[in-house]
Order: sequence, then structure tokens, then C-alpha cells
Amino acid sequence: MNSPPLILRILLLALLPVIAAVLYARGQHFDPALIDFKTVSEKPAETQPAGPPLEAAATDKPGTDIKKVAGFRQVGREQRYVKDNLYEHVNGHAEYFIGAGFLSLTVTDYVKEDSKSVEPEFQAEVFDMGNAIQAFGVLADESGDNPQPASVGAMGYKNSGGINFIKGRFYVKTTVFDRKISALNFAKAIDGSLPGGRDSLAIFSRLPDLGKVEKTRFIREGYRGLDFLSNVVEREYTAGGRKVTVAMMGGKGQDMTSLKALFFDYFRKSAMRYEKAERQGQEFYRIMDKYEGNWFMIPGREAIFGVFGTEDETVVDYFFKGKRRG
Repeated sequence: MNSPPLILRILLLALLPVIAAVLYARGQHFDPALIDFKTVSEKPAETQPAGPPLEAAATDKPGTDIKKVAGFRQVGREQRYVKDNLYEHVNGHAEYFIGAGFLSLTVTDYVKEDSKSVEPEFQAEVFDMGNAIQAFGVLADESGDNPQPASVGAMGYKNSGGINFIKGRFYVKTTVFDRKISALNFAKAIDGSLPGGRDSLAIFSRLPDLGKVEKTRFIREGYRGLDFLSNVVEREYTAGGRKVTVAMMGGKGQDMTSLKALFFDYFRKSAMRYEKAERQGQEFYRIMDKYEGNWFMIPGREAIFGVFGTEDETVVDYFFKGKRRG
């Protein structure tokens, strides 16, 4: 086969830079729809109305009425944080909140309604933790071993700068910058501005009235060394001259049948003995635990209770009186 004439080959080589230049120029005017996998008829992103952060979509926006706080006036703009930027506000502690169920945070500064100050006198940090048990867990963790109670929200504690409390799924930290001003009045005003939540006190109402409450704790994971137990509420009582501890294991939305099966599987693998018994037609178990000593396991509808520190079987009655059933 004969090769093209020399002059034709020279012309073709000369055209290559021109063709490359045309292709480059066209490439600078590409159709974004081809890259974004959208149709040309869709509205550009900037024309779409702004919505709440994706992380907060599962619940109402935190602090729905936070601007309307009786007796106080907002100064400046509120600051909003989600998982991606929480570190900007709680640097070094963001992973803790995220691991505890954090959805979003609103930080707002206030002054008294009649104040002429342009500088904040108060601050409220409202953490949306998704549900009440997770909000309680953070409050318990951040309040230390012997916090001073404050009568605000479902549960509140004083600290050096103000009052922290929970209400429904919200964990709230209030700060008073002037120590002469009442921290409690401000905390109660914030409490009144937040939506309630049906589960505000439900997690505590299922615990029995065994005696004087000494301490309430929240154990996020690995309760008593068992990796299948997480989000446990533990309450210590003084009853009959001795310390009795009740653990509420599991919660709404968790399958109690599956949790009970995990316990029995653990007992079998650990060669641990247990005895089934009944009281008022309700089943419970006496566990002969070589690690924890003897204790009672009491299955409920929404939780399994463990009772430690007593072998008096009458303690079970407190869980089977209708109003105290899990």
C-alpha cells in the first residue's frame, strides 16, 4: 500500500496543535449537568431554599423558641454546630459528644431584658442529643461524682459557672458571666423556652422506690465488663441499712427477648448457674455469679433490671406492682 504524499503528511502534523487547541477551548465550557448527573432542567443548588442540617433532620430544630426567653434578651446571633464543625466550639471534646449521640448544638448569648449592656451576661448551650437517655448520659458524665442538685429541667446540677440540666432530648449548659446574678433564674427561663418531650422523665419513672437514692449513674458501654450491655442507668439506694444497686439495661426500641438471650448465652459460656422463679405471675431469675456475687435479673417490657447487693427476694415485689413494671 502506497504511503500518503510527503506534503499531505506535513499538513496533517501541522493541524494537530490546532485541533488540540480547539478541544481545550471547548473543555473550558463543559456542561455541569454531565458531571453532576443532573438534568439541565433542575434548579441550581444556590436557588434551593436552605434547610436544617442533615444531622438534625430526624428531630425538631434544637432550641425552637430559644430566642423567646422570658426576662432575657438575645444579643448577637446564635451559633449553630453539627458533627462536622463541633470541634470549633468544643475542641478536643467533640468526639465524646458525637459518640454519645450528638445531633446539633445551638449557642446563644443573652442579657437581662432591661439591661443596657452590649456584652453578654448569660450564655446557653443547647445540645440536641437525640433522646433523653443520651442527654442524661452526658449530664451524668460532665457533672462528676458528687454534683450539687438544682431544681430545673428533668434533672439539673450546679457548677462553678452556672447550671447544667436536661429536658427531653436536650442537654443544656448555662453560664452566668456575672456571679452576682442568679444562675437559677436564667436556667429556668431557658428550660421554659424549650419544647418538652414525652420521654423527659420516663427513663427514671421505671426505676423502683427502694429507699434513699444515693447516686444515679450512666454507663455508656461494657457494663460490669459485658460488651453486649450499653446505655445502662444504674441507681444506688440505701435500703434496710445496706446498699442496693439497680441497673436498668436496655431501653425503648431494643428487643428484650434478644437481650435476654444474650444473657443466657453468657451464663452458658461462663458456666454460671441461675434459677428461674415467679412472683405475682411474673418471671425473674436468681443469678449465682462467680464475679459479682448473687443477684436478681428481672425482665420487663422495655428493660431488663439487675438488682445487686441483696439476696432478699422481696425486693422483686417493687418491680411487679403495676406502676413499677419495666
